Amino acid sequence: MSEFSLDDPSFYEDFLVEAGEHFELIEQNFLVLEGNPQDLDILNGIFRSVHTIKGASGFLGLAKVQSLSHIGENILDELRKGRMVVTPEVMELLFETVDMLKVLVEDVGVNLRKQGTPADPNTADLIHRLETLRSGGTPTPAAAAPAPVQASPVGALVLPAGLSNLDAPSRKILEELVAQDISLVAIKAKLQPEIMGTPFNPLSMLPMADLVGKLVHSSHIMTASTDLDAFQHDQFHFDLVLFIQPSESLETVQKIFDGVKNVRMEYFLVGPEGARSLAATGPDKVETPPPAVQALPAAVQAPEAPAPEAPVDTGAKKTAAPEKTDKGSDTIRVSQLKLDTFMNTVAELIICKTMINHVVERFEVEVTEGAASDLVKELRKGSVYLDQVSKEIQASVLGIRMVPVKTIFSKFPRMLRDLAKASGKKIELQMVGEDTEIDKSLIEELSDPLIHLIRNSADHGVEMPEARVKSGKSETGIVILRARHEGDSVLVEIEDDGKGIDPAVIRAKAIEKGILSVERAEAMSDEEAINLVFLAGFSTAAKVTDISGRGVGMDVVRSNVRRLNGHVSVQSVVGKGSIFTLKLPLTLAIIDALLMRSGGQVFAVPGTAVEETLLVAPETVSHLTRRKAINLRGEVLGITQLRELLNFHDREEGKLLEGEELPVVVISTAGRRMGLIVDSLIRRQEMVIKPLAPYLASLPGISGASVMGDGGVVLILDPAELMTLAVQEAL
Repeated sequence: MSEFSLDDPSFYEDFLVEAGEHFELIEQNFLVLEGNPQDLDILNGIFRSVHTIKGASGFLGLAKVQSLSHIGENILDELRKGRMVVTPEVMELLFETVDMLKVLVEDVGVNLRKQGTPADPNTADLIHRLETLRSGGTPTPAAAAPAPVQASPVGALVLPAGLSNLDAPSRKILEELVAQDISLVAIKAKLQPEIMGTPFNPLSMLPMADLVGKLVHSSHIMTASTDLDAFQHDQFHFDLVLFIQPSESLETVQKIFDGVKNVRMEYFLVGPEGARSLAATGPDKVETPPPAVQALPAAVQAPEAPAPEAPVDTGAKKTAAPEKTDKGSDTIRVSQLKLDTFMNTVAELIICKTMINHVVERFEVEVTEGAASDLVKELRKGSVYLDQVSKEIQASVLGIRMVPVKTIFSKFPRMLRDLAKASGKKIELQMVGEDTEIDKSLIEELSDPLIHLIRNSADHGVEMPEARVKSGKSETGIVILRARHEGDSVLVEIEDDGKGIDPAVIRAKAIEKGILSVERAEAMSDEEAINLVFLAGFSTAAKVTDISGRGVGMDVVRSNVRRLNGHVSVQSVVGKGSIFTLKLPLTLAIIDALLMRSGGQVFAVPGTAVEETLLVAPETVSHLTRRKAINLRGEVLGITQLRELLNFHDREEGKLLEGEELPVVVISTAGRRMGLIVDSLIRRQEMVIKPLAPYLASLPGISGASVMGDGGVVLILDPAELMTLAVQEAL
C-alpha cells in the first residue's frame, strides 16, 4: 500500500492501536482454543476480533488486510457453525494468518510514518491455502451453497445512486451475499465539518452494528474531489458505508444510528429483490419515506442467526446500549510523546523546586533577625507548599505512565508455544502478578531481556519429555513468569523446573574458553561460577540452534537491565531448576537518592540500593590481602574507598583527617553487599535522572547525572558496576 484513502492520518493511527489490541486478544484465545477446541465462547471472541479488523480495514481502504481477514473470518465462521473442526492443521494455518495480518498492519505504520521499507508480503498463497482448507472441511450438503453465485443474479444487482461509487471489492462481496439470498441494510454515514476538533472517531460506529444485527462488511466511498483548486481542507472527502444483516426492525436500526451527532445517515435495502434507498437523517436530512417503506421485508427481519447468539444475549446488549451512549467512555488515549513531554516538564519542576529550597536554606543561614527573617519564614512556608504540590503532581504523572506488565507478558504464551513445538518439548507457561504496574518506558525496554531469558529456559532449562520422566518429573515442563512490587522496585522472575545450572560445567566451560585459569576457577564459589553465564560469548550449548547457543543472549540481558538502572541475578539448583530475577526501578525519570562527597566531587547513589549508613572507627578496619573489611554485627563486610574505586587518587580535597571516623554507605545489589568509604554524607533528595553524553557513557561506575539546587552537576552511581569494580580491584 503506497497511498492512504482517507485524508486524516489519525484514523490510521487509531486503527494501528486497536488492531494491536485485537491481535493480542486473538493469540491469547488461540492458545486457549488449542486446549479447548469445543469452546464456542472463545471461537466467538476470536471471530469478533477478526471481524472488527476486517471492518475497520475496509473502511480505511486497506485492501490486503481486508481480503485476508475476510477469508480468515470465513474459516472461523465455519468452525463456529460446526461445519469444520479445530485440528492442529487448522490452528497452524490460523496462527500463520494472524502473523501475516500483523505484517500487513505493520506495513500500514511504516507507510504512515514514512520510516523504513514495508515488507509488502504476497498473501495469494496463504489465501489459496485457506480457501482449500475451507472447501476441504465443508460437508457434502453445504457444497451446494456456492451454486447460487452465478453470473445472472450477480450482474442483475443494480445499486441506487447513493451507492453507485462503491468500490469493486465491496460490490463483489455484496453480490456474493445477495446470491445467497441474504438481505442487508446499508447505512451511508456522511461526516459533517462540525466533527472537526471533536474526539469523535468514525471507527466507533462499527461496534454499534452489533446492537442491531451483524456487520457483514464495511467500506467507504470517496466523494468527487479531483479539482485541486476546489479542494476544501475542512471537509471530509469520503463517506463511511456499513452493510448490516439486521436482527431488529429498521426503526430500531435508525434509532441507534441517528443518535450519532454531526453525521448525516442514509439508509438502503439491498437484497435478492434489488437495492433501493430509504431515508436520510441527521444534518440536512431529507423527508422520511411513507410508513409502508419503513417495514423491512421478512427476509431482512428474520435472517439466519448463528446458534451462539441467543436472544438473552441480544436483549442484554440492547439494554446496555443506552447507558454506554449516555455515559460515554471513561478512558482516553494519549500519545506516548505527550506523556514524555509532560514527564519532562514535571522533571524540570522538580529541579526548580530543588533550586528554590537551596536559596531558602541560604537565606535561613544568613538572615536570622529583623523584618527580613519574617520574610524568610514566609518563603519557607511557600517552599514547603511547593514541595507538597510538586510531589502530588509527580505522583499523578507517574500514575498515568504506569501500565500493567501483562501488556508485555501477553506476547510470551505464543512465543513459548512455538519454541516448545520447534524443540519437541512440552512446556507450560504460568504467569503470576500480571497486574503489577511499571513505567511505560521500562515496559518497552523490558521486552528483549525477557525474550532471551524465556528462550534460555525453554532451550537450556527444560529437558526433553523422556529425560524428565526418567528423572521422576512430569513430562511437561513448567516456566513461571512472575512480577511483584518490592518497595520502590519491581521484581520480575523467570523460573523453570528444568535441569538447573551446574557450577562444575560452567567452570569447565570457562577454562576451556580461556576465560578463567584453573586456579581462579577452583577458588570461585558456586554463586560466582553460575554468574559467569552473563559474560559476553559464554554458552554451555553443545551446538548452535535457532533458539540459542550463540552466547549473546545473557550478556544482552545484563547490559539492557543495567541500562535501566536495575540488576539481574540467578539462583539455581542442579536437577531442580533455575530462577532469574530482574530488579528494576518503578520509573527511570525521578529517583530518591543519597548525596555524598568523595574526592571533592558530589555523587548520588539510588536510595533503593542503600541499606544503611554508619561511622566506622579506623582501627576497626581489617586488611585482608588487597581488601578491607569490617565486622558489622557479626558479619564480615567488605569496604572500599569510593575515591580509589573511581580513580580519584590525586584529589586531596575533602580527605579525612587521621583518626577521624569513616563515613560508610552500605549498598546491596543482586544479593551482594559492600561498604563505600566516602568523605562525608550530605542528605537524601529526589533527583531527576539525565542521560550522560555519549562520550561520557562509558565511564565505569556511573549511570547518569542530575542537576543540583545550586546549578551544579552530580553524578549518579551504578551500584552493580561498583560491585564489579571492587571485585576487579581485589584481584
